[in-house]
Amino acid sequence: MREIEVLAPAGSFDTMKAAYKAGADAVYMGGPMFGARAYADNADAGQMLSAIDYAHLHGRKLYMTVNTLLKNTEIEGQLEDYIRPFYEQGLDAVIVQDLGVMEMIHTLFPDMAIHASTQMTVCGTDYGKWLRDHGASRIVTPRELDLSEIADMKQQTGVEIETFVHGALCYCYSGQCLMSSMIGGRSGNRGRCAQPCRLPWTFRSDSREKSGYLLSPKDLCSLQLLPDLIDAGVDSLKIEGRMKKPEYAALTAYLYRKYTDLYLTGGREHYHVDQSDLEQLMDLYNRGGFTDGYFYRHNGQEMMSVKRPNHSGLNIGQGRINRRGEMEIQPMKTLGAGDVLELPDGQSVKLDKAVSVGGQLKVKYTGKPFKQTCSVMRTRNESLIQSVTEQYVKNSDLKEKLYGYVSISKDLPARIDVYYRDMHVCSEGAVVQPAQKRPLTEEEIRRRLMKTGGTPFEFDQLEISLEEDCYMTVQELNRFRREALDAVERAVLTPFRRQQSSISQPSNDSRKREKRPVSISVLASSRAQVLAASKVDGIRRIYFNYEGNDDLAVEAAAMTHGVGKEFYLAMPYILRNDTKKQCLSKIQKLKSTTDGFLVRNMETLLMLRKAGFDQPCISDYNMYCMNDRAGRVYEQMMDQMTLPVELNRREIAGLQSTVNSEMIVYGYQPLMVSAQCLMKTTGKCTKEPGYYELEDRRHKKFLVHNVCAFCYNLIYNSVPLYLMDVLDEATESGIGGVRLQFVNETGDTVRAMAEACIRALQGERVTAAGDFTKGHYKRGVE
Repeated sequence: MREIEVLAPAGSFDTMKAAYKAGADAVYMGGPMFGARAYADNADAGQMLSAIDYAHLHGRKLYMTVNTLLKNTEIEGQLEDYIRPFYEQGLDAVIVQDLGVMEMIHTLFPDMAIHASTQMTVCGTDYGKWLRDHGASRIVTPRELDLSEIADMKQQTGVEIETFVHGALCYCYSGQCLMSSMIGGRSGNRGRCAQPCRLPWTFRSDSREKSGYLLSPKDLCSLQLLPDLIDAGVDSLKIEGRMKKPEYAALTAYLYRKYTDLYLTGGREHYHVDQSDLEQLMDLYNRGGFTDGYFYRHNGQEMMSVKRPNHSGLNIGQGRINRRGEMEIQPMKTLGAGDVLELPDGQSVKLDKAVSVGGQLKVKYTGKPFKQTCSVMRTRNESLIQSVTEQYVKNSDLKEKLYGYVSISKDLPARIDVYYRDMHVCSEGAVVQPAQKRPLTEEEIRRRLMKTGGTPFEFDQLEISLEEDCYMTVQELNRFRREALDAVERAVLTPFRRQQSSISQPSNDSRKREKRPVSISVLASSRAQVLAASKVDGIRRIYFNYEGNDDLAVEAAAMTHGVGKEFYLAMPYILRNDTKKQCLSKIQKLKSTTDGFLVRNMETLLMLRKAGFDQPCISDYNMYCMNDRAGRVYEQMMDQMTLPVELNRREIAGLQSTVNSEMIVYGYQPLMVSAQCLMKTTGKCTKEPGYYELEDRRHKKFLVHNVCAFCYNLIYNSVPLYLMDVLDEATESGIGGVRLQFVNETGDTVRAMAEACIRALQGERVTAAGDFTKGHYKRGVE
């Protein structure tokens, strides 16, 4: 029978134990550094070492998250020393986002598994194969992939496939979000996302205006889809929730293990999910109900929880207002003491007694009166929480069953043979003495040896061979037991122990960082912008945002080449199976018109090289080279790179790759790339690309662009980046070029910003008029 892993989240040591007790085969958890949940109750170094042993003693696995982007000082000065003790203890795998981290771990710890995080945005099989060939044994698929894409990933790469099946969905493709970083300084790429997407927003287009939690998806629940997921080739069913409580990890692990086993043993014919189990999950946590995610769709209104961003509970019945202003509730579900109900006015009511189905409950109501009946939600099921807590959290210690055979004879060392799994351990104790007064009895020996206490073991069977008139002290019997169990523990754990064989070598890159002539590039999105940029002397290269607009791309190339400038196509932010063939077909027709490509994902780069395109390729900011190791990985494939936008000036100056990189110095920074469509969420998708407005609760206005050719939305920052007034300082690091990026600005704005950039590079102090940001150039991210 094929083994399917249930992988649970563990934000703490206690949560890990509860998840294992409930049936999880593995957990993923963060250590004290470099995890994508910096605010979870992450294990310290000692707890992590204990957690690794705990997992192995009970036949489970533990994966540690190192799924953030690391800076140079971290990857060179801290990462190796951080990983080493966990590696030597027997850590099963690390989950990584940063290609520099992946390269370093694969080099220094080659026999430890590497899992490519969903933060890597692996949307295509070519990238999956590349990761496999560079050390990844497992790919955590983006939540946005459908079942056919997941099946293709498994078939084409042959690696293990891990897929999120339950929990929160991000609005943005994981690894592509800068919203929390740019708005509040808390970077999702550094494990500190503040979730501004869960706040209220207002969307405006020419035809509509709608407010609500427009960027807040419902939680994912895939219990009913498990047969399809398993048949598609998913090896590991991943539950989201490292910030959740132990009872959440326990109950979700229990139910996903239950139904996975049901399908594996009974097949589709006998597969059915009980409504009561779905309701338990609803009681536990959901946002506006559950969604089955992207497995059967690209996006949709039904996936979004626009009315509230937090736990909405379970509908337990209808309520109405009586003449005395009370709310009368007729429960459809049994309610217990301690349950919490949420009334239509948002008021929470904690029940002090149980109410049966069909009974009546009256509660004080202070909200706005209404005539119709309304749904009443239970947001806390006290009996469920207590049941899970008692079964899996308070009583979380697992005990492994042992078979023991004890032999006690006078004048010989006491001997015990212990059998566990396929192991046999023999341990000897003190020499047995002849009894002077009270000889040992089998009952006394059994009582002493069965006291396994706080160990991970207990004797399921214990046979005792006892010669007459033997004697051992209580202390000798206790020591005999302890040494035997210690020997079993060593036998279990020793095969997992490792020693690091490779040592990190410092970089010998000797490139000089000195100020030199800097080229200027412009990223244009319209004909007017290309025309304006082409008329400015001093601009070397024009990138054109390619969105399937072939005729416009040809015209833009002609305008650019007509004035002796380089023309590059800026490729899509996301490339999926359904758009890849279409994109390649169109690009092949444009091959002779473009001098190179600005690429925004590995799928595009590998597609171009595989198809025989030999033009230069430049990686955009979202192909992160936050450290020199990642930079060297990209330098093997790219002709030039774009500097990351989350480093400050000192960190940028410390990168060796700056001499071969462009730096973005003006433009509205993309904050999100989403498979969702705000036009569709707020009404109907017109399938016509355009620009719209998104306003936050502080009345900041963010530009939204729907890229229909590749079916994703871009949300841009509310204010543009402006670094022209610090260019003299920025160019001291030896950057190769600067870039001005334009979205829907006028040609006049393009010309004005380009001329300001030229003057700034000539040494003139150029200040900005209006509302601008310096991004992370000064502050950086934690």
